[in-house]
Amino acid sequence: MLNPRPVGAPSSDVTERIPVAWPALPRTDLLVPYLRQIDEARIYTNHGPLVDRFETRLAERLGFRKREVIACSTGTMALVGAIRAARNLSGHRGRLCLLPAYTFVATAGAALSCGYDCHLVDIDRRTWAIEPAALRQHPRLSEVGLVLPVAPYGRMIDLQGWQDFHDETGIPVVIDAAACLDRLMEPGISLPKTIPLAVSLHATKSFGCGEGGLVLSRDTTLLEETYKVFNNGFLGSRDAQTVGLNGKMSEYTAAVALAELDGFDEKSAQWSRVAAAYATAGNAIGARLWTAPETSGCYALIEASSPPQAAMIGARLVTAGVDIRNWYGAGLSEHPAYAQLSRDPLSVCADVAGSVIGLPCFTDLTKADIGRIVAMLAV
Repeated sequence: MLNPRPVGAPSSDVTERIPVAWPALPRTDLLVPYLRQIDEARIYTNHGPLVDRFETRLAERLGFRKREVIACSTGTMALVGAIRAARNLSGHRGRLCLLPAYTFVATAGAALSCGYDCHLVDIDRRTWAIEPAALRQHPRLSEVGLVLPVAPYGRMIDLQGWQDFHDETGIPVVIDAAACLDRLMEPGISLPKTIPLAVSLHATKSFGCGEGGLVLSRDTTLLEETYKVFNNGFLGSRDAQTVGLNGKMSEYTAAVALAELDGFDEKSAQWSRVAAAYATAGNAIGARLWTAPETSGCYALIEASSPPQAAMIGARLVTAGVDIRNWYGAGLSEHPAYAQLSRDPLSVCADVAGSVIGLPCFTDLTKADIGRIVAMLAV
C-alpha cells in the first residue's frame, strides 16, 4: 500500500501516492477558544450558543437572514429533515420520489428512509442533472410526491426552474446541494422562494466541520417544521408536534464549524489556487477538466471522450500512484442496495458515470503534482 507523503514533501518519488482527497480542518489551537466557551457554558448540544452563533455568522456570510439557516448533524440528516418538513406541510399523498440516477447514494437513502418509493431518472448530458422541463412530461408524474434534484459536484442547477415546477405541479421539491456551500457564497446567488436546499459539511467538502449539515430556505414556515423534525418533534414545549428525529448539531461540531468559518477566506483562496493550476495545465494539453468555479472547489474532474478512454486514463493514473475516485460510482442502479429501484432508460447516466473521473483535489496539492497528474491525462 502506498502512503501519502507529508505536506510539502517533494514529489519526485513516484512510489508515494497522491491521495484523491486529504481534508484539512481547523487545527487544535484554533479550536481551543471555542472549546473553553463550551467548558464555561456547560451546554453541549440542544441548540446551544455556538450553534446559534454559527448559524448567525454563516447567514451573514451568505447574505441570508438568520432564520433561513438551520444547522444539523450530517448532510444526509439535512436531506431527511427537509424532505419530512416539505411532506408534512404540503399534504401531498404521492409516494413516488423522482431523483437522478447519477448521484451519491445518500440521496436515495434519505428518500427511502422517509418512506418514499424511488424511481431513477436519466440526467441531462450538458448539466449532469435532471431538468424541470423534462420532468413535467414524465409518465408517472401523477404518482409523484417528491422530486429530489441534485447539484452534481456543486454545479449550480436551475433553482428558479425547480421553483416554477413546484408552483405549477404542487409537488414538493427538495434540492440536494450537498457540495454547494462555497458556490452559494458567491455574489448574486439567492434561494428559491419556498424550495429548501440540503447542504453537507462533511470533512471532504470545501467547507467542512467533520460531519454536519445545513438546511437553507427562504420559507421560514418550512424551516420551523424542519427544526421540529431535528428536535424530536419539539418546538417550545415538551409535547412532540410531529414525528421527529435527533438531528441536532452539537456544540463541539459548531466549534469546528466556527473555526472553519474564521479561516475560510484563506482556505477558499487555496481551493482557487488548486483550481487555477488544474485549469492552466489542462488547457495546455486540451484536456476537458471541470474545476471551480464551475464545480465546488473540492472537486477536480476529467471528462474523457468515452468510458473506454476513461478506463485507460484511470488505469494509467493508478499505476503511477495517483488515486482517483468515481464519486458517484456507476450510478445508483449499479449499487446492490438500489439495483431493484424502478427506472427510466439511463443511457446518459451510464455514459457520464463511465467517462468522469475524480482527480486528486485538496488545499495543499502542489503545482508540481498537478502538472504530474495532468500530464497523464493526454491520450
